[in-house]
Amino acid sequence: MYTKNPTVGALPESFIEIDGVLVDRRIFTTPFVCDVVIQQCRSACCHRGCVVTGGDVERLTPHMDGIVRYLPEAKREFLRREGGNFVGDPERQGTEMLPQETMAMIRFFKSPEDMRCTWVVDDECVFLYPTTQPASDNSQSVAVNHCAVHSYALERGMDWQSFKPADCVQFPLCFYQKDGRTVLALQEEPGQAIVPCLNNPIGPPMYRSLEGTIIYLLGERLNEKVQAYGREHFPE
Repeated sequence: MYTKNPTVGALPESFIEIDGVLVDRRIFTTPFVCDVVIQQCRSACCHRGCVVTGGDVERLTPHMDGIVRYLPEAKREFLRREGGNFVGDPERQGTEMLPQETMAMIRFFKSPEDMRCTWVVDDECVFLYPTTQPASDNSQSVAVNHCAVHSYALERGMDWQSFKPADCVQFPLCFYQKDGRTVLALQEEPGQAIVPCLNNPIGPPMYRSLEGTIIYLLGERLNEKVQAYGREHFPE
C-alpha cells in the first residue's frame, strides 16, 4: 500500500506511507555513497562516537582484547586507564543529540538520560584507527580511518551488522516510533555539515545504496516494497 501522508505530528511534510511505515521521501531523491576513499572523509560520521546500549556493551566486552589490537597505542593506553571501559563517562563527556536522534535510539533505553556514547578521543570515536586503502583505480594508497569493531567482525567472518552498535549500523538513516507509527527517516544530526557523504550528492539514491541498512532495520518484506516504490515513482 502506498499513500501520501503529509502531516503526522511534527514530522516533515514529505513522508510516504509504505506498508504501514512512514518513509522519508528524501531517501528516494538523495544520492548517497558511503565510501571512505571516494568521499575522502576519514570516517567523519564517527566524529562524536556512537550511542551504545547495554546489549552493545555486553556483546562487545568479551571481544575487547581482539578489538583493541587494531587501535594505535595512544587509544590502547587510554582504554587501559579506563579499565577497558569504552563507554564515556557522562560527567566528563556529554551526549549532544537532537530530538530525532533521541527518538531513533530511545527504544533501547528507559529514558534519554540512560543514553551513553563511546569515548571520543582526539575528536573521534575511540574505536577508529588510521590505515590505508587502495584508491578505486589501485594507483595509490589513500589514508583512511577504519572501525576496529567492524574490522574485527569482518576478519572473523561475523555478521558486522549484528555485532556493531545499532547506532553505527543505521546511520544516516534512523528507525523509530512516533505516535504509534513506525518511521524510517534521515537522521538530523548536528555534525552533518562536516560529513562529506551527506553533502556530496553522488551515487545511486539512498533507498538503493542503503538497501542493506533498510533490511537490517525493517526486514526483507518492507525493503522489497521500498525498492518497488522507488523503481515505480523515481525512475532513473
